[in-house]
Amino acid sequence: MQESGERPESDICVEAHFEQFSGPIPPPSAMRDYEDVLHGSADRIMSIAEREQKFQIAYAMCGLVFGFIAALALIALSAYVVSLGFAWQSVGVVIGSIAGTAGTFIYSNRARRQLLKERREAMRNPPARPKLPDSGSDPT
Repeated sequence: MQESGERPESDICVEAHFEQFSGPIPPPSAMRDYEDVLHGSADRIMSIAEREQKFQIAYAMCGLVFGFIAALALIALSAYVVSLGFAWQSVGVVIGSIAGTAGTFIYSNRARRQLLKERREAMRNPPARPKLPDSGSDPT
């Protein structure tokens, strides 16, 4: 029989499981789980990912078309400035447009490289797991 004030011994086991994924499509095991919970959900997830990909392609094409139109407009402006007799100013317009285009290209590539670097680093060093209290310690 236990004396009053004594606590019975017990073994406590705590197990934590952590999964993380990045991207529009979850790993196959998660897709199976989604499908088990709601029939047709895997197909819905795939269609969402396909729509997102189509949107990204359309967005990139829009940027290319806009850039092409802007370049043509600057060439036309440069030709107009030459026709007015301001050849050196036309050179300034051309150099300015090339510098602006190159600056945009360099900046976007730098931002993309930085994002990729951060993602690689996050994959190499996953977030630290939280420390669990020692099961043998007395909470009092």
